[in-house]
Amino acid sequence: MTALLLRTFLPSPLTCRTPPPPTPTPPLIRGPRFGELTTSARVRLTRTNATAPTKPRTLQEGIAELYDESSGIWEEIWGDHMHHGFYDPDSSVSLSASDHRAAQIRMIDQALSFAGISEDLANKRVVDVGCGIGGSSRYLATKYGAQCEGITLSPVQAERANALAASPGLADKVSFQVADALDQPFPDGQFDLVWSMESGEHMPDKAKFVNELVRVAAPGGTIIVVTWCHRDLAPSEESLQPWEKNLLSRICDAYYLPEWCSTADYVKLLKSHSVQEVKRADWSQYVAPFWPAVIRSALTWKGLTSLLRSGLKTIKGALVMPLMIEGFQKGVIKLAIITCRKLD
Repeated sequence: MTALLLRTFLPSPLTCRTPPPPTPTPPLIRGPRFGELTTSARVRLTRTNATAPTKPRTLQEGIAELYDESSGIWEEIWGDHMHHGFYDPDSSVSLSASDHRAAQIRMIDQALSFAGISEDLANKRVVDVGCGIGGSSRYLATKYGAQCEGITLSPVQAERANALAASPGLADKVSFQVADALDQPFPDGQFDLVWSMESGEHMPDKAKFVNELVRVAAPGGTIIVVTWCHRDLAPSEESLQPWEKNLLSRICDAYYLPEWCSTADYVKLLKSHSVQEVKRADWSQYVAPFWPAVIRSALTWKGLTSLLRSGLKTIKGALVMPLMIEGFQKGVIKLAIITCRKLD
């Protein structure tokens, strides 16, 4: 996977097929509020291979603090799914809150369908890499019967995710912990489905990230990555243009993002491992209505007051959003899905 407000910007709508009817949205689960949580000890990690300007703290600590600070406002306004929805690009920005949450659920189902997963996931083992507050894991456990483990750099997110899982009695099917996606605390071949929904953009070492995804996948297991990428390079290009690099660098500074890569880079990294059936697609057009809706919700009294209470990192991210708009409108930034299956 997006800093939270960053993750919601989209490019101009394009002509495409109309997606299937929305999946019914389960009721929003409520547990203890963020203000009632205690924060666990932070994970001390080292920033590597990043191109964003040097921070006074490590990249991983910055990411953890950003989500510690901003996850509460996201849940309060948008619910427990911290990713884009999947829409008909011609959908209206004035859709209801329940319509937007249904689109977020549809994103999960569409990602599974794209990867060729249509059967029941009962008792299948799933790792949710960059789990947020556990929305995807709880949905996969509730609808598909999966056994899920989620990891996040944010202690607040991990604690909140476990609290939300306890409320509907899912504690025996889902669990969450603070861990680094580049050094996952799992043995080789542990999971039937490796799920990364909009977290890959935060990974400073994309090769190591992909290596860990493949390592923890069981033989025959499926890997699904939905993430922000920069555009693919043309055959005659060796790198992005200077203005594109400058734009992405300024975004990195606000959102604790390291070096970006293209969808083609992800495909190349995956194909260097023992995987098959590598597929990719650009889904930017399908998430287009989400960003205007988030902007509109942020400009309400509730949104503005929540943003001001959330802290400097979240406010800084909000002020940089016009750069994301520019990136999408000029085709520099893409929302990609990449899937594959580990060889038996």
